[in-house]
Amino acid sequence: MKVQIFLLALLLNAVSGQNEFCDMCGGLGAPANSALVVPFLAIGDNDNPTCGEVFTFASETVTPNDDVCSLIKSHKDFCGCPGASTTPLNSCSLCPEGATPMNLNARTPFEDTCSELDTYLKYLPADLCLTERVASIMRADAYCGCPGTKAECYMCGDNNKLLNPDRKVPFYEFLGNSFSSTCQELADFYTLYDTNDPEISTCQFVKNEAKYCGCESEPDLMPVNACGFCSNGLQAAQGERFIQEIQMTCSELEFYLAYVPADQCNEPWIADFKRFDYFCGCADTTAPCPICPDGSIEVSNPDAIIPYLIIPNNENPTCRQLATLGVIAEPGELVLEDCSVFTAQAGFCGCPTTSKPADSCEFCPGGDSPTKPSLITPFGDTCGELSEYLSFLPSNECNSDRVGFIKRQDFLCGCPSATTSCALCADHGSNDAAYADRHIPLLSLPLNANPTCGEVVEFMAVNDGDLSEAGCTALQGYQGYCGCPSVPPKNECSFCPNGGSPSNPNKVVSDVFTCQGLDDFVSFLSANECGDNSRDFKQIQAYAYVCGCPNTQPSCTLCPPGIEPPSASKLVEDNDGTTCGEYAEYVASLTGDQCSVQNNEIRAAASVCGCGGSVAPPTTGSGNDDDFGSAPDRVKDDDDFEGIPEQSKVQISKKNVVIIIAVIVPVILALLTLVYYFCSNSTQETKIVTDETGDSGSPLPIEASAGSLSMSDIPIESPKVSAPPPESFSIDEDESPVEADPENKIV
Repeated sequence: MKVQIFLLALLLNAVSGQNEFCDMCGGLGAPANSALVVPFLAIGDNDNPTCGEVFTFASETVTPNDDVCSLIKSHKDFCGCPGASTTPLNSCSLCPEGATPMNLNARTPFEDTCSELDTYLKYLPADLCLTERVASIMRADAYCGCPGTKAECYMCGDNNKLLNPDRKVPFYEFLGNSFSSTCQELADFYTLYDTNDPEISTCQFVKNEAKYCGCESEPDLMPVNACGFCSNGLQAAQGERFIQEIQMTCSELEFYLAYVPADQCNEPWIADFKRFDYFCGCADTTAPCPICPDGSIEVSNPDAIIPYLIIPNNENPTCRQLATLGVIAEPGELVLEDCSVFTAQAGFCGCPTTSKPADSCEFCPGGDSPTKPSLITPFGDTCGELSEYLSFLPSNECNSDRVGFIKRQDFLCGCPSATTSCALCADHGSNDAAYADRHIPLLSLPLNANPTCGEVVEFMAVNDGDLSEAGCTALQGYQGYCGCPSVPPKNECSFCPNGGSPSNPNKVVSDVFTCQGLDDFVSFLSANECGDNSRDFKQIQAYAYVCGCPNTQPSCTLCPPGIEPPSASKLVEDNDGTTCGEYAEYVASLTGDQCSVQNNEIRAAASVCGCGGSVAPPTTGSGNDDDFGSAPDRVKDDDDFEGIPEQSKVQISKKNVVIIIAVIVPVILALLTLVYYFCSNSTQETKIVTDETGDSGSPLPIEASAGSLSMSDIPIESPKVSAPPPESFSIDEDESPVEADPENKIV
């Protein structure tokens, strides 16, 4: 079932040169009722904006020609604008003929009370009464007790008075949405939608719950007992076991299923509930991959997190979650060669009669303990946790790829005798970078533009053994800037064009770099990296003016040189709330080529900011520069990386479950050599960079300083849990299962 909430999102496109905005109160002042919430209206992510928030938003963002301006102005009476009506207009009302709802204090599922909705509608002008938005609000008439009204759908009779309003109604889909609601919540919900809407299911589903929830008008509380839970008809032996996904015990689920009508027993939603038969202790049931040797899931460490695994919607599964998955899947759904990924966790998770094996895997070579047990490794586990975890794995797991990837962190974690094929501090043989939090210009790792020195160390650790010699050398080129011991600056290049140092060393530019950091970065470059043909260096040096370098002028200005924007606090018409003063500083940090590309945008902003449309872009330039450098042959499309697997821990599809190891896939690393040697048009050839579009409307401030080749579009994200949408209430008979590739196996 899809529920239309009719929240109006004010997503607007700015109009260049337009300096007038929508004023709810017509220029007479601010609304007096600024704290009142405007029902069924949303501004961006704010689902419940107040009159004051709507007024401010409109006066700063909405132009008079925008369609929503008239809607905003229609709230002048409700919000109490100066000179507006102080009494209801009574053109619209929640109840027919302006009657008063009987349930004034009832709160709708949309968080408004019936009294608030009734008051709100009575202050709206007549031209809004027949709009779809007002009609959606008026669907609460029966719920709110308007005299003579009835809802299109009731669970019970015509009043939804229940004998068991607090009983839970479960909703579960294997590897999908799972939650529960109370009987009263479900009954109320179904009175508030239009059953004629083709996108919404019929009323039959909620009526099916009537016997279970108990109607006062029909007090028949006898279960149907048509479907059953255990196939043998007996009760589940583990009735007290709690099912987290639906927040119910096995006994409560069994009780619920006893009331399901016979014609629903073969529906997919009932089959999904019956997946818990083994979990709940039904006799004569089997599970594809129980975690414990005795076939049980009684683990003593249910909340322990299993490193380097992902299950759907959860990239850090606990022992309980993995154990549950292993027994609720159907045979054939776990696309695995065997169940070793489950059974190998038996000791760590605390299965009965298990303990640490005498011959276990070792994290540190020789069985030493890591000297940095509290250090958090790239996937979120501490060194101590990884070491402890491996001590529970039996020796037959020690040579697996998964354990190998975990052990790559041994050098990072300070294992005494650990070695690495690539340490950041090449001249010191360590990762002892003094400036771990310093961001590196011109470098991008997958999904991480301008990483910190510490993040580079983590990247090298995760991919230890996969980096080519050239790739390793390239990353080690940042050792001086990152503060490795005994690496003096070269001082062959100067950040300030005319020498000297920036007078604003602590100023932050491009969101993450300090002026002092850029000055230090340049001091470690070789002379060939700061030549006239280096667009990367030009991009860095473009910040010289805003950083306060002596005797320096910008390559681009918003207003004529030497003139500050007359309206520095005024907003330019972008979506980020940028002031003219902030935009002027941004423009002053552009290279000549970038200024030419963005000429039209800058001129429009100059007009808004009171510069008279004057701007001084250079007359020459290729127009190909992107933020912190670009090259014409840069990879621009996702197709250039077609076939590259995702970074993964355990990936599980909706129906066929696929489990994979948590690694940065080595094939990505093969691209690094290509980056270093074949894809850079800059004099700085050893960089991994992010993809920018080169659009003249680039974001302000610069968020990612880029060089010549993009790897940032390689997907390395994991499924995330989100609240179930309203359509989760539906039972879609036509929905077909999602296909999965049966060839996907552990790698």
